Amino acid sequence: MNKIGLLLGELHDAECDLATEYRAVAGRQAADAGTHYPCLTLAQKCDTHATRIREMADRYAKDLSEPHQSHTVAAAADAIRHKTSELLGHHPQSGLLLLRDLRQLYVMAQAVGVHWILLGQVAQAIRDASLFDEVTALHKETLTQVKWLTTRLKDAAPQALATRD
Repeated sequence: MNKIGLLLGELHDAECDLATEYRAVAGRQAADAGTHYPCLTLAQKCDTHATRIREMADRYAKDLSEPHQSHTVAAAADAIRHKTSELLGHHPQSGLLLLRDLRQLYVMAQAVGVHWILLGQVAQAIRDASLFDEVTALHKETLTQVKWLTTRLKDAAPQALATRD
């Protein structure tokens, strides 16, 4: 069961990292409501996933602690990102920055998805139906995030890349 604990630990870290990146992108893209607010919502989803993973880990004797964050430092960084986003506004480079942010989120969300696939396979192998059901539901939510990111990339790419500066 130690290997399952390791997988749960990696998945937990990946979800926490994705939540952090969603929040960072939300801050950098504060001028774009179509990115800012969904990213904040998806960060909360990742936080919920991380909490559920910690609960799963308890069943497999793996102690996963909540990520440690300095709320003061995080709030200051968010404020700086938000102000920078407002200053950049609709600068020609802002579209390229959005694409970079969305690509990074897409890759990270796909990595989380791979972890969910692996955990689902393990749940089937050890015949843990409750784990499999929970993994299936959470993986589906991650796939929804990937779909949103794909759509957002498709919408943003022509605006950022096919227009003249």
